[in-house]
Amino acid sequence: MRAALALVPFAGNFFLWFTGVVRAHVGDAEDKFLATVFLGSGLVFVAAMSGAAAAADAVLAVAHPPGASGGPAAWDFGRHFAYTLMTGYAMRMAAVFACSLSVMGHRLGVLPRWLTLLGLLTALVLLLAASNVPWAELVFPAWALVLSAHILLAGGRRARPRTVPAV
Repeated sequence: MRAALALVPFAGNFFLWFTGVVRAHVGDAEDKFLATVFLGSGLVFVAAMSGAAAAADAVLAVAHPPGASGGPAAWDFGRHFAYTLMTGYAMRMAAVFACSLSVMGHRLGVLPRWLTLLGLLTALVLLLAASNVPWAELVFPAWALVLSAHILLAGGRRARPRTVPAV
């Protein structure tokens, strides 16, 4: 468990890189309002995910320190706190992220209609079901994977401007 929690900061960094790649794909024509909501929700998502991981790590340290037995009250509080932070708050920010990016991508024409609809469906699932349906949180990384694949494929097909060598 501690090894998995140690990977969370790396996941946060990779998500921030993903956000940068998406912004580069959208380009300079991005809508300032939607871009602000998109970027802000991504930052809050990473902060909430990191907070949930820190809470889970803290409860492991307090409830099960080496050579001692922690109390069940600390375990129950920490487990509930970390779970609520991740499923209640981080997933809501992920929903705002997916929704704002989908709308922005659709308005600018950089995302196909099916990917826009998939992003809006992802946002609905995260808003309505993430805290009640087990494993619903996996909808967000699955959507990010599909979006990443689209950006990689679209980036490879996009015509690059040719540079004329200087004489």
